[in-house]
Parts: sequence; structure tokens; C-alpha cells
Amino acid sequence: MSSPKKNASDEGEMRRKEGKSVAIILRYADWMDYLLMLLGTIGSLGDGMSTNVLLVFASRLMNSLGYGGTQENNGNFMEEVGKCSLYFVYLALAVLVIAFMEGYCWSRTSERQVLKIRYKYLEAVLRQEVGFFDSQEATTSEIINSISKDTSLIQEVLSEKVPLFLMHASVFVSGLAFAAYFSWRLSLVAFPTLLLLIIPGMIYGKYLLYLAKQSFNEYGKANTILEQALGSIKTVYSFTAEKRIAEKYSAILDRTTQLGIKQGIAKGLAVGCTGCSFAIWAFLAWYGSRLVMYKGESGGRIYAASISFILGGLYVSYSHQVSSYYVL
Repeated sequence: MSSPKKNASDEGEMRRKEGKSVAIILRYADWMDYLLMLLGTIGSLGDGMSTNVLLVFASRLMNSLGYGGTQENNGNFMEEVGKCSLYFVYLALAVLVIAFMEGYCWSRTSERQVLKIRYKYLEAVLRQEVGFFDSQEATTSEIINSISKDTSLIQEVLSEKVPLFLMHASVFVSGLAFAAYFSWRLSLVAFPTLLLLIIPGMIYGKYLLYLAKQSFNEYGKANTILEQALGSIKTVYSFTAEKRIAEKYSAILDRTTQLGIKQGIAKGLAVGCTGCSFAIWAFLAWYGSRLVMYKGESGGRIYAASISFILGGLYVSYSHQVSSYYVL
């Protein structure tokens, strides 16, 4: 039996390996790649904040439309609407720039780094002895598949997963900050309800990671059976073991099918749990109306605070799901 100290050391070693995975991916990045990643990070964070910045002007516009030409609007109804409309145009131009930075910089640096990784991989393979290429693990198809498949996964992480994670995290942090700016009373009361949006996403992310690892292991077993059968096909024919091998292969594929069904059920439950946002909306609308009546809050700021708060809760669950894929 394994001792608790050994289990703890194994878990610590696994965590250290996961922590080093990011450094390994960025191992071949140069100063140009770091500059591109910095600009891409700024673009991702700005892209995530853009919606909440939009709500600043939207709240002012809603208040102006609500007050109309009354004295509370100081007679500047059309002037205020014109200013907010112009701010929308400026924000659209800014989002155009930062969204371009986000997409271009991360895609460009992923292509540069993957190109270096492919070159180093091929260089390392060509330095091997001749006997290495006689083994089944070093066949031509295996080498080509490793170069294309593994590097494509790295490119997907750098060009899609990382900017998505940064954008979702930015929406969450800026959403809470802007919600407190719009109405700190509403944010303080509604903060516990954030768990209704975060917990389902966290559970789904962990369970999805578990199912993905199980599916990966099952497909590995299926590939092993297939490679062994094809490598010794004459022996299989001589012992008439075709049916038995096909049954073993089919049994493993059936298990992967069951894992896929579980993954679909988990995804459906996670998406369904986002319906809690409507219940939170109802609570925020009720409490916001009381703030408008008794605390002098404006309707536009209450509406903007509610949107910022709910978007932050939804996107933090999305960011956890993306990070689960990233760890995998």
C-alpha cells in the first residue's frame, strides 16, 4: 500500500508539471513574440472591458431618454443624447483597434512559435541514430502525425484559448468593478448570488476535464490494440483471432461513446444552469426598484449595474471551462 506521504509527493509533482507546461509552451518565444503577446494581452483585456465601458454611456443615455425634456435633464435632452451617440462611435473605433490587436497578435505569435517548435522537433528527430527509425514508434506516419497534431494543439492554445481566457477574466473583473461603480448598494446585496453562476461552471469544467482524460486514455487503448493487430497480422490470421480483436476494439469504442454521452449531459446541465441568471435578474430588478424609490438611484445606472454583474458571473464560468481545456 502507498503511504500518504508518497501520495502527497505524487500530487505535488503533478502540480509542478502542470505549472511548467506554460513555460514549456513559451520556451522558444523571443522578444518579438513577447511583444506580440503583450499587445495581444492588452487587446484581450480591452475587448473584455468594452461591454462594461459601453454601459457607462448607455446608462447616461437611458437616463436622458427617461427624463426627456423635464427639469431633471436641465433642458439638455438632445445635447446629452448627441454626446452619448458620439461616445458610442469613439468606443466602436477603439474596439476595432483592440480587437484587431487581440486577434492578430496572438495568431501571429502562435504561428511564429509553432514554426520554431516544428523545426526543433524535426531537427531532434534527424539527430537520432539509424536504429531509431527501425522501431514501430518512429515510423514515418507517426513522426509526421506528431509534428502536425501536437503543434496544432499548441497553436490552438496560443491563438484561441489564451485570448479567450483573458477576455473572459477581464469581463468578470471589470464587470464587478463597473457594477460597484454604477451602484455599490446593488452590487453588495447581489454579490452572494454570484455563486449560482460560478459553481455550475466550475463543476462542469472539472467534470469535463475528467471525462476528456478518460476518453483520451480509452482511445489510447484502442490505438494500441489496433497497432498490435496490424503489426502481427499474420499471427492474428493464423490463430483466427480477428473476431476477438474486433470485439475488444468495439468494447473500448463503446466506452468512449458512453463518455461522450456523459459529456453531453454535463454540458446540457451546465448550460441549463445559466438560467439562474433570470432569477438573479428578477432579484436585481426588485431590489433596484427599491433603490430608485427610496435611495435616489437612477434607473439607467441600476440597469447597467445589473448587466455588468450578470455578465461577470457568466463569463467567469466560461473562463474556467476554457482554462480546463488549457490545462488538458
